[in-house]
Amino acid sequence: MRGAPQQVYAGGQPIDLKIAMQAAEWLTTMMSGQATQAEQQAWSSWRAQHPDHERAWTHIEKVSGGFRDLDAQASRQALAKRPGARRQGLKLAMVLAAFGASGALGLRTQPARTALADLSTGVGQRRELLLADGSRLHLNADSAVNLHYSASERRLELLKGEVFIATAKEHGRPYRPLLVETAHGQAQALGTRYSVRQETGHTMVAVEQGTVRLTARDSGISHLIQAGQGTSMTARRVDAAQAISGDIWGWRQGLLLADGMPLSDFLRQLGRYRHGLLGCDDAAANLRISGAFPLADTDAVLLSLTNSLPVSIHFRTRYWVQVRRSA
Repeated sequence: MRGAPQQVYAGGQPIDLKIAMQAAEWLTTMMSGQATQAEQQAWSSWRAQHPDHERAWTHIEKVSGGFRDLDAQASRQALAKRPGARRQGLKLAMVLAAFGASGALGLRTQPARTALADLSTGVGQRRELLLADGSRLHLNADSAVNLHYSASERRLELLKGEVFIATAKEHGRPYRPLLVETAHGQAQALGTRYSVRQETGHTMVAVEQGTVRLTARDSGISHLIQAGQGTSMTARRVDAAQAISGDIWGWRQGLLLADGMPLSDFLRQLGRYRHGLLGCDDAAANLRISGAFPLADTDAVLLSLTNSLPVSIHFRTRYWVQVRRSA
C-alpha cells in the first residue's frame, strides 16, 4: 500500500487525490441546498487559492451532471444527510467516478483509506469509546483509525491524527499484545495509558502510565518509553526519550493547554478544531503564548489573543483567518 500514487485525473491532467476529495466535499455542500453565505464565501476562497482547486471544481461540477439528473430532493438527501462514514464513502465513490481512478488505485491511497476508516472524527470533533477487549480509546479531532481484532492480535492502525489509549489487561490465551501501527512503525503497550500522534514524516508518542515499546518500521530499531516520557519515531529511527508535560493531553478535557508555546504551533493545533484556513504572518510566528483555551469556541480563543499578545485578528471569512503582529 505504501508508495501508491495519490493522483487522479481532471481534464486529462493529473491532480492530487486530496484536492479531488476536497472538491467532492464542496460539491456535497453546495448540492445540499443548505449552504450558508459564509460557506459560499469559503468555497469561492478555496477555488481561488490554487489553479488546481478551480480545475478540480470545474471537472467534478461538469461530470456530476449525472447527479443532477436524479430527483433533486433524493440527491440532496443522499449527498448531504448521510451519517459521517456513509457520506465519506459516497464522496469517495463520487471521486472515483468523476476523476477516473480505478477502484484499486483509489482504495490504496491514503485519503481514500482515511475516508473509509472504521472510526474517524472530523475537524473539531472528539470521540471516546470502549473497545471489545475493554480498552478505552479516545480519538482527537481530524483522526482516523482501523481496528484489527482477532484471535491472535489487537492492532489499531492509525491512519491520521491522534489517539489516546487506556489499555485493558489481556486475560486470554494466547496473549495478544496491543499495538498501534502508524506509517513509521509500531507502539506496543506494556500495560499502559499513552497517546500516539501521526504527523508528516514522524510519529509522536507520549506515555502517561506504564511502558511502551516503539519499533521503527524499516530499521527494526526498538526502544522502551517510560511513564512521563515522550519521543518521536520515523521509519528508520526512534529518538531519545524526553520528559513531557501532562498538558499534551488537555484535548481529552476539551482544552488546548499552552506553556510558552510558539504562536505558529498554537495556531496549527487550534486549526484541528475549526474548519478553513488559520495562519499567522512571520512576524507573529515566534511570539509565545500560555494558558488554557476551550476548544468548543475557537472564535473566542482567537479573539482573546489580542489580550495577551501584540497581534490583530483578520477574519476574511468565518473560514479564513489570519493573525498578524500589530505595529
